[in-house]
Amino acid sequence: MQARLPFLVSAVFHYLGPAFAVLLFARVDVLGVAWLRIAAAALVFALWRRPWHVLRNHTVIAWGVVLALMNCCFYLAIERVPLATVAAIEFLPVVGLAALGARTPRNVAALALAVPGVYLLTGVRIEGEPLGVALAFANAGLFALYIVLAHRAAQGAGVDALG
Repeated sequence: MQARLPFLVSAVFHYLGPAFAVLLFARVDVLGVAWLRIAAAALVFALWRRPWHVLRNHTVIAWGVVLALMNCCFYLAIERVPLATVAAIEFLPVVGLAALGARTPRNVAALALAVPGVYLLTGVRIEGEPLGVALAFANAGLFALYIVLAHRAAQGAGVDALG
């Protein structure tokens, strides 16, 4: 159980963050909410890992910039479009990257189950402001880039880069 605890905590914060963000929109500007989330995450990880030496790594810097832009697009999108729709659109690059990496029948089966699963869980409806939908797709593209850069950063600097 102890090995799974970081993943459980991460999942809880990953999904509670946007839920609380929607509630904060009544009191804080959308980009202010994005800044709060980015700053809080940076503080927690910096205190946890003290990764100052990786700040010279260009991949890590690019990854941080992509993360900030991705969060801004995400929050601007959920201000205009239902959260479930934005979350479903956000899964598109993950599914695409998984399809590119599918090497075994088990990978293909998991992918075949993931696509309808995301649809059923989110009840996605492409509706709302066109700008919100565009921001959701921009967030999805940035999320794909985030995954690629995270992989490169972790290979180069290990877990400290993740901090």
